[in-house]
Amino acid sequence: MRDALVLAIVFGVGYVAAAAWLSPVPLFTSDHAVPRVLDLTAGEAQRRLTELGFRVKIEDEEPHPSIARGHIVWQDPPPGVVLGQHSTVSISPSAGALGVPVPDLVGLAQPQAEKILAAAGLKRGEVDTIAADPEPGIVVATRPAAGATRTPGSEVALVVSGRALIGMAGAGAGAGAPR
Repeated sequence: MRDALVLAIVFGVGYVAAAAWLSPVPLFTSDHAVPRVLDLTAGEAQRRLTELGFRVKIEDEEPHPSIARGHIVWQDPPPGVVLGQHSTVSISPSAGALGVPVPDLVGLAQPQAEKILAAAGLKRGEVDTIAADPEPGIVVATRPAAGATRTPGSEVALVVSGRALIGMAGAGAGAGAPR
């Protein structure tokens, strides 16, 4: 009988130790698994974490190409880690997409300028043609100007040289030709 009791105690202690080591659920009620707060607003993430008894440390904003400004892009420790009450969870909100500087396209042919815009992550917007000294089809300005920062995918208008109108008044240049 005594041997059966010792065997039961050893089995019970082994079972509890194995369950504690292998079990993903917290052993004590004051311990909680860190929830996933990525993609939530900073306010919502902070609310969820404090409801579980965690302290929240808000780190500096981090730029992110697809997560909106103010939504969480990073957390430490990661989701699923079991921590005791009053443990600190650090979160970083998104600063939004990094701005793309408008490249200097002045002096380039329009097709080449459009390729450079696409490579920079920007789109060609309106194309205005003005009478200018360079040969036709050369970019003479951009709107916004070179160096201005835009979000990826924004449009940049091109101002392109056209045929000079001087001397064309008698050649049927139309109503807009200078006389």
